[in-house]
Amino acid sequence: MLILITLSVAGCKKADEPPTPTPDQSSIQAASTLFAQPTRAPHATPTATPIGSIELELNRVIAQMEQAVLAGDSEKYMTYISEADPVFWTEQSRWAKDWQDHQLRAFNLSLSGINTISDTEATARLTMIWSQRDSTDAGSAGGTTVSVVFRHEGGLWRLGGELWQTFDVEGIRFYYFANDILNNRAQADAVKEYLPGIYTRVTREFDFVPEQTAHIKMYESIPTMQNMTRLSMSRISLWNEPGEAIKITLGPSNTPPQEVDVAREFTRFVLYEMAGGTHGNFPWWLEEGIAEYGSSLFRTLSQRNRVLKQIAGLAEPNDEGEMRLVDWEALQTAPDPSQLEIARNQAYTLVQYVTQTYGTEKRNAWIKAIATEQTLEEATEAHLGVSFEDLNAVWQGWLPSQG
Repeated sequence: MLILITLSVAGCKKADEPPTPTPDQSSIQAASTLFAQPTRAPHATPTATPIGSIELELNRVIAQMEQAVLAGDSEKYMTYISEADPVFWTEQSRWAKDWQDHQLRAFNLSLSGINTISDTEATARLTMIWSQRDSTDAGSAGGTTVSVVFRHEGGLWRLGGELWQTFDVEGIRFYYFANDILNNRAQADAVKEYLPGIYTRVTREFDFVPEQTAHIKMYESIPTMQNMTRLSMSRISLWNEPGEAIKITLGPSNTPPQEVDVAREFTRFVLYEMAGGTHGNFPWWLEEGIAEYGSSLFRTLSQRNRVLKQIAGLAEPNDEGEMRLVDWEALQTAPDPSQLEIARNQAYTLVQYVTQTYGTEKRNAWIKAIATEQTLEEATEAHLGVSFEDLNAVWQGWLPSQG
């Protein structure tokens, strides 16, 4: 029952393609923690109840969930997922699709510490152990124990997700852990200080206010976030897909997520909303470049110039007289992990060039057209007045001056 990701790479694909994992070799290890829960009012500390009908019913439910996973029956599995939170439900449905496509050899669930909150709500510690059927690589097996909530809906107890704490700022709901076992309240408070600024600046910069709330879930570690996302993907360190929450982790030594990383992913969320909850018509590289531009709004001038100089150097001919820029055609989808940073930075410089040359109003019209109805070539001609081939040539000529 896990869910659910992305770049600092979000490396996302078209809605009908499987999403691309963000590589992180340090994360190839057993995963942990799963599920998510919508905001709810705080309750008084519950008292553990003796074995009774609710505990028996919950154990029956997880037995049925376990059987559904082993049978590869996602439809049956989803009958045991609460419908109270559409984001969690979507994440679980895609998580289930993943184990349908990559079936498991073993999957075991068990409950402990069941506490009855009311006749319709209970919490517990859920332990999961799993291994994949056709893989023995590192990351092909794992397990976790996590605090979760169950809700009684439609005559059945259903999994409602992890036991989150949340706070809201304008346009954003932020999820974090704060309980006797794991307390990330201090890191959440640090994020709360800068979230309003991200929302305001990004929505103003791109002249677009999303109708939907952005959900951001903060995990304490990369392995936790991996297990939350897709069992088959052992190297993802960040996740962001239309309809799902943005998923990020604490930094080294449990430091809060960096403002620039959250800004990048919120910018990506804005693009998804422009495109009606999809990836729109953006090629991979352009989505990355725009998201990186949103992140750059929170970087120093020296940091932005460093990226420009890096890409300007690649635009200089090598000993064979060839430039070392990555061809855009090779970046319609995410490239090899070794090229991700260069590809993202290269795309950022083109967005920077368009902004500097044509202004934010024309740039935003160009972006919105690609999000909704036009191809890159069509939007470039309609809103920038040149072909993309010509735009690309002039951008390449501009780059050396930024070195």
